[in-house]
Formats: sequence, C-alpha cells, structure tokens
Amino acid sequence: MRIFLKKLHKWLSLPVGIIITIVCLTGAILVFQDEILELANPTHYYIDEIKESPIPLAELIPIVNAQLDSNTVASVKITSDPKRTYTMSLTKGFRESAFVNQYTGEVTGYYKFRESPFFTIMTLHRWLMDGSRTWGKYTVGISTLLFTIILISGFIVWMPRRFNKSRFKIQFRKGKKRLFYDLHNVLGAYACLVLLICALTGMMWSFDWYRNSVFRLFGAEIKQEQGHGGGQRGEKKEKQETNILNWQKIFDNLAASNKDYEYIQIQDGSASVHLKSSITSRASDKYGFNKESGEITKTTLFKDQETTTKVWAWVYSLHVGNYWGIWSKIFTCFFSLVGASLPITGYYIFFIKRRKTKKNR
Repeated sequence: MRIFLKKLHKWLSLPVGIIITIVCLTGAILVFQDEILELANPTHYYIDEIKESPIPLAELIPIVNAQLDSNTVASVKITSDPKRTYTMSLTKGFRESAFVNQYTGEVTGYYKFRESPFFTIMTLHRWLMDGSRTWGKYTVGISTLLFTIILISGFIVWMPRRFNKSRFKIQFRKGKKRLFYDLHNVLGAYACLVLLICALTGMMWSFDWYRNSVFRLFGAEIKQEQGHGGGQRGEKKEKQETNILNWQKIFDNLAASNKDYEYIQIQDGSASVHLKSSITSRASDKYGFNKESGEITKTTLFKDQETTTKVWAWVYSLHVGNYWGIWSKIFTCFFSLVGASLPITGYYIFFIKRRKTKKNR
C-alpha cells in the first residue's frame, strides 16, 4: 500500500507542482492583505486627533459626497475604535470605498480593489489571471483537488510505523540531499492539516458539484445561481434613493444594545453588527429598519440565518486563516509558504534520484 501511495504521490505532484506553488504563495500573501494595506497607508485608516464627538452621519455623508468625483456613499462601516476612520463604500465601482475622518469630514484616502496589487494577486490565486475565468479557474480547482490527494498520500507515506525522533526533525548537518529530504517530508507533515483545510475550503470557489455537496452535508438548501457569499446572482434591483436621515439613530441604538461590537455597517434600510466575540470573521447579526422613522423592524441573529450563509462564513474564515485572531493568520501564512516550497523540494528529490539511477545504469 505504501509503495502504491508513494508512486501516486509522486506522479500526481509532477504535473501540478508549479501551480500548487503559485496558489500557496499568493494565498500566503492574501492572508495579511488587510494588515499590509494598513501598514502601507496608515493615514487612510487612523486619525491623528480624536475630538469629543464625530459629526452625525446625516451631516457627514453630504460632506463626503461633495468630495467624491461623480460618486456617492452607499454604506458606512464604523468600528468600536475611535482612532479608526469610517469606511464608506461607494455606489459606483467594484469594491470601491472612501476613508473618512469622522471628526472633520475629510476624505483621507480611497481604495479601489481593481487598481490594487492585491487584485492581481487574487486573480493569480483563483484563476491564474485568466480573464474569462474558465480554464484558469478549473486548472486551479483540479490542481487543488489533486493537492488534497497528494497531501493525504504523502502524510501516510511519511507516518513512521514506530516512533523515531529523527522523522520529526530537520537534519542540517547531514548534507544537502538529506536537508531537502527533511524539508519536504518533515515540514510537509507539520503543514498537512492546515494545507488540507485551505484546499478543501478553496474548492468551494471552483466546483459547483463540490459546493453543493458541502451544502447537502450540512443540510443547507441549495439555491440556483449561488453566489460566493451565500446570496444569489443575476438579480436586478431597482435603484432607489438612499435615505440617510436615520442612520445615526440606528447606529446609536445598535451600539447601545451591542456593547462588544467590533464594527457596525449601515446601508439603506439594513444594518449588520459584527461582535468581538463572534465565532468567525464573517459572522454578523442582521437588522432591518424603517428608513422613514429609523425603527428597527427585523432582527436576524447569525445563529438564526440560513445554513448556506453560516457555511460560507466558516468556509471563508477557515480558508483565509481568520478564525483564531492573529495566531491562526500566522499559522496559515507560514504553512502556505511551506506548501509553496513542497513542490520545489519534491522536484529536487525527484531529479536527484533520477540522476543517481542513470549513473548506476
């Protein structure tokens, strides 16, 4: 059995190794996307001087709209940290937002995802920069599927039949060949679980059949044209005028009733609250409110939301390593870098053995 798994591990790895390296390397970078953006542009995210109270949203948003070039505010995200700027999503553009000093009304910066280097990294990670999102998407998906088999077979082959300390250590003083062998086997064994989680969750974005199977496994209702966030695509809604008069009232009410909120996001007629104690980074309680009176008319806690929404929240958090604060991010980033190195060390071992076999012949 081990001989078969060893051959399976080797011959599956050879054709997809380069793609696995690309996906793991780009994934490692994307884990710390938010942190890198904040370090690169601190003035966008943080305020130098905190004043007594922010400008009310009904006054602040028109001030911001006057500074925007043919665009308007669609939603506002307010964190519990008074030193952080408000993040206002814009009506036009794909994931475009403005950072606003809530005490002065000044726009401190803009973020346009399509113009960010992270957009290029994301397209490389998910569909190898294939604009049609067809062959690139399926190439990444198939490679990820094979990667799960490679990881499992490799771990079984590595697993010692008897406890041996040397199998768990990297030997630095026994030559280059042994070093590469240990870098591949020992690091691969340690990284196996985290890489398996990333691979299994990553396939949710690649294959409809896989995504539907996961939904069925958790008893979720499968909807047609299922989007990546649990909603449906292709629905065209009539554009309505945004009513911001009661946004401040809604924020004050939600902040008062959710003392441990991490952020509150408000848009036309609805709001969401993410708590510091939330089990995943995408777990938010949803609220609907009357735009004219500001009265909250509907409350849907995360635990009561559709199963598809909860599955997507867990899948996303597990995939990007955002489920145990900064530590899970560090683990995910480090082991993703290990995953990127495994094909390189594997190729080295393969070609060294082939060269040795030719010499013997």
